[in-house]
Amino acid sequence: MFTMVSAVVLDCPKLNPSDPCRIPLPAQSLLGMGEGPHDLPMGTWPAAFLCLKHAHVCIRTQNDVQLEDEIQVPDEPIPSLWRIECECGHENCGKRHAIYTSRAPDWETIKRIILLREPIVSCEGHPLVWSEESMRGIEIAHDSFQR
Repeated sequence: MFTMVSAVVLDCPKLNPSDPCRIPLPAQSLLGMGEGPHDLPMGTWPAAFLCLKHAHVCIRTQNDVQLEDEIQVPDEPIPSLWRIECECGHENCGKRHAIYTSRAPDWETIKRIILLREPIVSCEGHPLVWSEESMRGIEIAHDSFQR
């Protein structure tokens, strides 16, 4: 069964033009809206998206969101969107980042892929230094914003 969802189309280096990598977004995605005073100041467009399959991070704008067919297994939800909040571990940096991803069963899987493959994210003139201690994952269920 196919469902139409809003998705961010990625530019992975091993891109198959007929089947690009994409990250489904929740209905009425709240990217850019803070949830409270302790939120990191980083949820606005453009936003960084991580393809877990290729360990590739790309920056996307609202213009990169398209209506896409999503294969949906009966009685299974569309994959959740995950917000990865982290702080760069480079000496004397500490810059905070928010990166979005999807298509992983849980936070442990996402964390394991990141620490194993170390996706490159630009950070103040150097690549982001990933650290397990400075990462947290926030799951946003696909239907969490539907009314």
